[in-house]
Amino acid sequence: MLNTFFQACLSDFYHGFYYCVLITAFAISLIYYKTAGKAFKWIAILIFLTSISEFIALYVGLTYGSNGIVYDIFTPIEFLIYAIIYNLFLNNRTLKNLFVGMAIAMFVIDVANVIFFQPITEIPTNTMNIEMVLLVFLSLLLFISIRQKPIYENIIAEGVFWFNSAVLFYYSFNILIWGFYGIMYDMIDPPKINRQMLLLSSSLLYLIYASSIILNCTSENKMRLKNA
Repeated sequence: MLNTFFQACLSDFYHGFYYCVLITAFAISLIYYKTAGKAFKWIAILIFLTSISEFIALYVGLTYGSNGIVYDIFTPIEFLIYAIIYNLFLNNRTLKNLFVGMAIAMFVIDVANVIFFQPITEIPTNTMNIEMVLLVFLSLLLFISIRQKPIYENIIAEGVFWFNSAVLFYYSFNILIWGFYGIMYDMIDPPKINRQMLLLSSSLLYLIYASSIILNCTSENKMRLKNA
């Protein structure tokens, strides 16, 4: 079984690259966790949980033929972590209730989707698409806040810029990709390019997340030296 698991991880370039990126991002997050800012610690936690859930999903899929249950559990947890991250970045008491409401709504939507639309054996593409729309909204909200309150000397050098840009572009793009994926899910022989694009974009996402943590730690160190 272990041999089959590793073969699945390295079944082609796209899968091999994705799982190697997850391991690399996990290692980077672990190394920089202690020195990262609070929001970036949560980004590290997101990388940790994503890496673990993806390898569990692979194992469950190989063992039982379906790994939908893993994504049904992980998707609302993932959005909850994103809500915590954006709450820390925006630091707005008025918006805090919005984040709490959205996180609760995502759990309710996930349960309702399992009961009425997509059973637990299926990938919850409905829930994922809703999550993506909400994350695009949160990303735009943060960019508006940054523009209205420019607190960074060079925003391009800040981890928050790269993290938020990655969220905006990835989830905007993947609304389309997952839409097609949902349509093709029940096909006997679905085209591989959709899955390949998903793996490549996901790899880039977690590389940027890990890089944003490094940038944040670099920025924090410069600030400490400046104030010393």
